[in-house]
Amino acid sequence: MALFYTESLTIGYSDVQAAKKWWLATFDCKETSVPSNWDNSLPSDVALKLPGNDEPAVLLCNQTEVDRAGLDLGYRHALIFCSNLKKAHEHFQLRNIAAGPIQESGGTQFFEIRDPEGNVIEVCKEP
Repeated sequence: MALFYTESLTIGYSDVQAAKKWWLATFDCKETSVPSNWDNSLPSDVALKLPGNDEPAVLLCNQTEVDRAGLDLGYRHALIFCSNLKKAHEHFQLRNIAAGPIQESGGTQFFEIRDPEGNVIEVCKEP
């Protein structure tokens, strides 16, 4: 079973190519074609598959293009789930990604990391 998964995640970036490199190195994602059935595709969109997933679940967008198109990504807080929170925390430490302390809130354990543009990515133990 893969360490990380998410149903769907869209994040806007000022530098999509740098964000893609970070996601590939941090989560071991693979780049794939943007599916034709995804809504509001933009020319610079990058679709990524997390390891173990057959379909892409992460979409990286150029924030300037998103703003010009009048689209709303909806949120600035991304959720990634994992089966083993301690192993996930160690995964980031080995990659020199600053991972916050493991916390608990509402019966859910989680910790946070930040991508190079400061977006918060909350890594939660699967429900």
